[in-house]
Amino acid sequence: PDQGAPSRGVLSPRQVRVRTARRALAAMGYAEAVTWSFTSQATATLFGGGDRGLVLENPIAADLDCMRPAILPNLIQAAARNAARGHADVALFEIGPVYLTDQPDGQRTVIAGLIAPSPARHWSGQGGDPLFGLKGDLMAVLEEMGAPVASMQLVQGSNGDTWHPGQSARLQLGPKTIIASFGAIHPGVLKTLDADGPMFGFEIVLDAVPEP
Repeated sequence: PDQGAPSRGVLSPRQVRVRTARRALAAMGYAEAVTWSFTSQATATLFGGGDRGLVLENPIAADLDCMRPAILPNLIQAAARNAARGHADVALFEIGPVYLTDQPDGQRTVIAGLIAPSPARHWSGQGGDPLFGLKGDLMAVLEEMGAPVASMQLVQGSNGDTWHPGQSARLQLGPKTIIASFGAIHPGVLKTLDADGPMFGFEIVLDAVPEP
């Protein structure tokens, strides 16, 4: 065979990064979740979406009638289901699309992680600070993907209503490019989703991370 021709198995830089992130998170003990790209319109609105143009005419279920603006609500609901079955201590991740508008350029690929630390473990003194641990995981994933971590600014107080205002932050490259948001999920959001907190999460916008 021609040695110069690329094999069909060659991954694009973007696919390589997705694979790298998936392996890194699995190695850190996160379990991969695969959820629908939909949520309810009420939940989408809670997470900054819910636009009429993103509501489905023929949803597969009544509570899956809107394209999701974020992956975190799906992970929060999955963690709540796990807790209801007696598995309180969970760490989940998902890599997939979110929809900001109904235009072709409104779709983003997000790498989301969520931890719901068991209170029992926390009180024994073994758990440490879950927010600190989550931030460490987030930085490690970005490093593995070759993101310019040293150039990123940590910005507090700018996160949306989904996040706990005093326990969340963003990672930015300059004033406009948001690479990731992370922190404690707002207790009111958890209550609305019937989830017992605390829960901590991050969302990396893959499209915003410059190629190394």
